[in-house]
Amino acid sequence: MDMSRILATSDVVFKYLFGAKSSTELLRGFVNAVQRHAGMEEFSSLEIVNPIGERDYYSAKPTVIDIKAKSPDGTVINVEVQVRSQAEYGERSLYYWAKSYTEQIIEGDKYHKLMPVVSVSLLNFNLFPDELPFHSTFQLMEKTKPEVCLTDDCVMHYLELRKLPQNEGSELAEWLYALRHLDEQEGPMMVLLKKNHNLQELADRYYRFENDSEARMIYEARMKEMRDQAAWLDEAQTKGLAQGIEQGIEQGIVQGIQQGIVQGIAHKAREVAMKLRDKGLPFAEILDLTGVDLSLE
Repeated sequence: MDMSRILATSDVVFKYLFGAKSSTELLRGFVNAVQRHAGMEEFSSLEIVNPIGERDYYSAKPTVIDIKAKSPDGTVINVEVQVRSQAEYGERSLYYWAKSYTEQIIEGDKYHKLMPVVSVSLLNFNLFPDELPFHSTFQLMEKTKPEVCLTDDCVMHYLELRKLPQNEGSELAEWLYALRHLDEQEGPMMVLLKKNHNLQELADRYYRFENDSEARMIYEARMKEMRDQAAWLDEAQTKGLAQGIEQGIEQGIVQGIQQGIVQGIAHKAREVAMKLRDKGLPFAEILDLTGVDLSLE
């Protein structure tokens, strides 16, 4: 990877592009492209529930990187970008969908107050088998009669960037191509920018980020943090494996080796989790990275 590139699919850059109040129409354009591609209803307008302001962005070095919006009828839209591969991302995204759904009411409220929640996950890794296309949409369907839906309240879109075919000509594909190539100012990107005013606005915001020294510092710090986390996890797994094999050899039995490996990896994962906590990472992100839930302690 060219470390000099500023990746628009980095969480902090994505938040800068789509998470400000001034980005509302840009976000609506992107979400509607997702909805249209799935044959679903578009949104006439959106309101960003957790908009970023420059002061907050620079001071907080944003740790909340998802974008939440609402439509006039109360539908909740969550948009998140995820760069690192996570085997349990499906469960994680379902958990956050459920959280957004259930937090709409309190004890004693009527269930009719619950409004649909639309989740959009932009992934820079493959989550599903190759036979599924780059855009997958999940709802609650009856197994033998998928045309029967339990409720329209659950919609979960997954956009797998690495599956994007070169000959895909849809508007959504153009959005995803642009997000991967915003640092290019010639060739196919220039054609797309002239064709789509939303993508031109996206590029303009990206160029502002490039020229914003404080924002770039946040980006570089975030990338360093992610590289450090990856290095810690790799070290923990390597040391844990070695420690486990050593313990197993000492016990002299295969079961001991297997048990020792598990114990060694768990021990090192906890050490990494404690380091991440000391650096101020949220418990939920620590759990995603290490499998260790420090919130229970």
